[in-house]
Amino acid sequence: MRSKYLAAALLTTVSTTASAFEDFSLTSDHNNSCLNSISYCSEPLAFNKSTVTADDYLRFDEPDLPIHFTLQSEKDWNYLAEQTYTILGLSIVTVGIMTLLPESITKWDEESRDLSNLGDKWKENVKAGPVWDRDEHFLNYVMHPYFGGVYYTSARHAGFNEFESFLYSAAMSGLFWEYGVEAFAEVPSWQDLFITPMFGAVVGELMLQGEQHILANDGEVWGSSGFGSFTLFFLNPVGHIHYWVTDAWGGDAEGKLMFNQWFDDPNATSFAIDSGASYDPTFIGYQLSLKF
Repeated sequence: MRSKYLAAALLTTVSTTASAFEDFSLTSDHNNSCLNSISYCSEPLAFNKSTVTADDYLRFDEPDLPIHFTLQSEKDWNYLAEQTYTILGLSIVTVGIMTLLPESITKWDEESRDLSNLGDKWKENVKAGPVWDRDEHFLNYVMHPYFGGVYYTSARHAGFNEFESFLYSAAMSGLFWEYGVEAFAEVPSWQDLFITPMFGAVVGELMLQGEQHILANDGEVWGSSGFGSFTLFFLNPVGHIHYWVTDAWGGDAEGKLMFNQWFDDPNATSFAIDSGASYDPTFIGYQLSLKF
């Protein structure tokens, strides 16, 4: 009999508590220090059923982070364009480095390294491809998916979804790299056209998730902030380099491809011609302007 009375008392208490919360709801009062604390507070709380929202209970205020660490909520075409300019500049640097690597790695012979008649070589290579290349497996199946992932994450950080980022990666790896920069030295490759964007999208999404996980862990990997910083750079090199070049000093930067010798500078043109320099109708360069 006592257990029946006890059960009835508990049910009455639960029913009364539920009825009380049906009539009242929490009103967010930012002037009330009790609402912004998780410790015990003896001050009475104001309740208003009509104004309660989910944000009044849970607020996930993220600390201010550099733009290359954030995922834009909307498509940011300007940021994507800026990152694309950075990729163009890095690609030209990459080609310069590759010309110094041994032929056993790049498969570029002396003729491919010759910078004269670039336009004719590009036309010949484009017409001859695509072909099944003979590059090292490390380049084809490790580095190309990684660079495809780099393209992919650049678009994801600019607010584009997975499919749109895949299309951006495919355009950059196919049109810009295979049929663009690299076609000046070698014939476009079937493996690179397929593996770079397809595997790159998978690798890129894993890179993005890994980056966000590290940031949620206060930028540490295995308890080390130094190793965390190194890993974050590896997961988003374009974003980091773009940030260092443009935002680190509070200035601005602008980059663009140039197809005219001496970068359309009249003074440089006059000086070069007066010095006996010959004009090459086939020219490609990259101009970076830093503004302080």
